Amino acid sequence: MRIFHINSKEDVFKIRDVNRCIAKGGDIFVMIYMEGCGPCNATRPEWAKIESALKDQYKKNDKLVIVDINHIYASKLNNIGTVAGFPTMKYITNYGKTVESYEDSSVQKKDRTITSFINWIETKINTTVSTTPSSSTNDVYNRIVKMKNYKSNKRRPRTNSRTNSRPKSRTNSRPKSR
Repeated sequence: MRIFHINSKEDVFKIRDVNRCIAKGGDIFVMIYMEGCGPCNATRPEWAKIESALKDQYKKNDKLVIVDINHIYASKLNNIGTVAGFPTMKYITNYGKTVESYEDSSVQKKDRTITSFINWIETKINTTVSTTPSSSTNDVYNRIVKMKNYKSNKRRPRTNSRTNSRPKSRTNSRPKSR
């Protein structure tokens, strides 16, 4: 999974990399936002959670690309189509020949939360773990919680140096017989 944050002039070089991913037939999920936009400010933190929620599961999937881009630079993205309002979330695949808006997707509950975004992503890339096009956002959320609990249980507890010290030698309290 590749993540691109394109927020300023310094980040514009990343657009070339995103366009290459489109040209290679990747699965590109883009959020176009505008600074100062209320709905954008509410959606951006949820979109940012995608990275931490999916990074381990899809770390070897180079075709999956997640992008957030300031609307000022969005016109430089290939195959983005029209942007009617902000924020706009789009899925680009099939070498840029297929573009779908999040609002037009098959996700049942389009509430712009991390669970609905993950549901959208997983239904599009056809590698769902526990979600289907008809699954609820609760199903996705429960899977994420289980994943996090599993990871936290895998960590070994820290040991106290006192409890792991060498065993004390036994002393015989009986007097030695001669």
